[in-house]
Amino acid sequence: PFLLLTATLAFLFGDRVRQWAAARARDASTEGALGLFAVALYGGYFNGGLGIMLLALFALWGMSDLNRMNALKSGLSFLLSAISVAVFAVAGMVAWPQAAIMMVAATAGGYAGAPVARALPKPVIRGVIATVGFGMSAIFFWRLVGPG
Repeated sequence: PFLLLTATLAFLFGDRVRQWAAARARDASTEGALGLFAVALYGGYFNGGLGIMLLALFALWGMSDLNRMNALKSGLSFLLSAISVAVFAVAGMVAWPQAAIMMVAATAGGYAGAPVARALPKPVIRGVIATVGFGMSAIFFWRLVGPG
């Protein structure tokens, strides 16, 4: 939950964080690669909030076009998920009936999401991303510290 909350805040305040990081940056390409590696490890294992973490990383990289960020996020999310599924499948750790439902839903969301994102104003998209990020953070914090 801490990483997801941090990623949501980094996405929302990406311009300010990017300016702060640029003033202290030494080798942005190395830091960018390390950031992507860290997000990929997280996404490959857990995947919850991966899209928001990728969007936050892209904002820190200096990207500002939400449509391009969403397209890159979708491609990287697919690639990371495919690699993860392959690794977990080889290890015999996939619950296939549930995985099939998730694959159909993710594919439908991927195809429907792009036209919806292009049609909505950017402040609305940012608001939806922030709402989902904070909502998921709250759920994960509740699971961490809540009863039972």
